Amino acid sequence: MDLLLTTDEDVEQAGPKSKVVAWDLKVDINGNIAVCEGAYSIAQQAANEIKLFAGEGWYDLTQGTPHFAQILGTNSNLGLIRNILLDRVNGVNNVRSSDIDMYVDSSRTLHGNIFITSKDGETVNVVY
Repeated sequence: MDLLLTTDEDVEQAGPKSKVVAWDLKVDINGNIAVCEGAYSIAQQAANEIKLFAGEGWYDLTQGTPHFAQILGTNSNLGLIRNILLDRVNGVNNVRSSDIDMYVDSSRTLHGNIFITSKDGETVNVVY
C-alpha cells in the first residue's frame, strides 16, 4: 500500500486557479491521505524511481536515477539510458519484469513507455 499522488489529469481537472499540483498527496472523500495498491502502486513507484534524481530520496538515498552522473550533460546513448531506466524499474517491489519503448523527438526530448509485469501477473504501462 502506497500513498496516492496527484496526476497531470488531476491538475487539469482542478483548473488554472487551483492549488493542486502534480505529484502531491491526494486525499480521499473523507479528507484522509489516499492510498493505492496493486498495479497502480507499482506504476507510481516505477515513475517515482525514474523521475527522482539519484541521492535525493528523503529517506533512502539509494533511490532514483543517476540523471546528472550518467544521462544529462554526457554523451550517453539510448542503450545505456534504456538499461539504467530498466534497472531502476526492475528494482521496484513486486516487479517481475519490464521492457521499454523509447524515442527522442525533434526537440531532443526523451519519451517512452515502460511495460511492467508484476509478480502477480498484472501488466501496467508507465508513460514518460
